[in-house]
Amino acid sequence: MDRRLPLFVFGTLRRGESNHDRLKGRYDRVLPAILNDYERIDPLMIDAKPGGVVDGELFFLTTALYDVIMADCDELEELPPGEMRGEWYERRTVIVTTNEGSFEAWAYVRPSVARQ
Repeated sequence: MDRRLPLFVFGTLRRGESNHDRLKGRYDRVLPAILNDYERIDPLMIDAKPGGVVDGELFFLTTALYDVIMADCDELEELPPGEMRGEWYERRTVIVTTNEGSFEAWAYVRPSVARQ
């Protein structure tokens, strides 16, 4: 799947946090953002929850480096190469709200339970 969406982050990828080096200098702009209908279930994990709110940052990644940046982030979150889901995280499209409006974005969230 090759969708070049901005990236919503809420944990160690945020500015000033321990893994921000994977994004530092590799984005064109960043906006404070809110992800509605999700909640923190751990300081570094979020999951869908009606009425919940997670604050974070929305990064508009540099186009020329986009694929490399997302591969770095997928590796950090332990997603197998070319996959959207790993043991601990799933990269999912979400809608985030900023002071410039709403945006569709990628976010790393708790994997959904497999349906039977």
